[in-house]
Amino acid sequence: MAGVSAETVAQEADTFDISSASMYYPHRMVPGDFSMEVAMSQVKLPFDWLETAIQAPLFHFHALYGLPRGFSIDGRFSSLFVSNQIALGPHWSYQKNKISFNVGYDVGYTFGYLNQFGFASSAQSWINYPNASFGFRFKDVAFTLKGELMVITAFSTKQGDNEISTEKNFSNGGSLAIYMEQRIHKNKVLVIGLKNSYAKYHFMAWPAFSTFNRFYNIPEFYVGLIL
Repeated sequence: MAGVSAETVAQEADTFDISSASMYYPHRMVPGDFSMEVAMSQVKLPFDWLETAIQAPLFHFHALYGLPRGFSIDGRFSSLFVSNQIALGPHWSYQKNKISFNVGYDVGYTFGYLNQFGFASSAQSWINYPNASFGFRFKDVAFTLKGELMVITAFSTKQGDNEISTEKNFSNGGSLAIYMEQRIHKNKVLVIGLKNSYAKYHFMAWPAFSTFNRFYNIPEFYVGLIL
């Protein structure tokens, strides 16, 4: 093309839009589209639970699958090796111009084992996460505010031969998070998030569940990469 530089052609051909490349911004996915994210977060658990300042990071694999009529399926696997959670649920999104929101209902199954250092402990639970998100975007960056409630529907823990379980529903508080998704290279997107949970129980610290019966602020710093 005479008189037109290669840089100009590349810029004109760039059709990247953060709304279709994001995983937290509540956009309407194309049916059949599939997105993946790998992430790591640092959760600051209460000192009362651990009695130590050393805390390991939590690793995440996050996936989205688009369905018709603005629906999608959101799935996540989070692991600290001795503490794990699998969560899955439907979400419905509404998007208009640069603003969008969605509502969702995720169900999580948590499980943990500790069979070292003289311990023989395990725990499992079912947690429901009704949630809602509100997002605002530019071309290469999007911001999303997400709130969710946490309702534990079943919990059991085993210490040696002793087992304690309950199937009585009870509230475990809620959380509020803000996520920024920023394009870093081609279609790769960096995710940075800050989250605070106000809860009695966190699956990472399941051995402390039966010891403390009060709500704590549990902050979390989150970094992810959308593939």
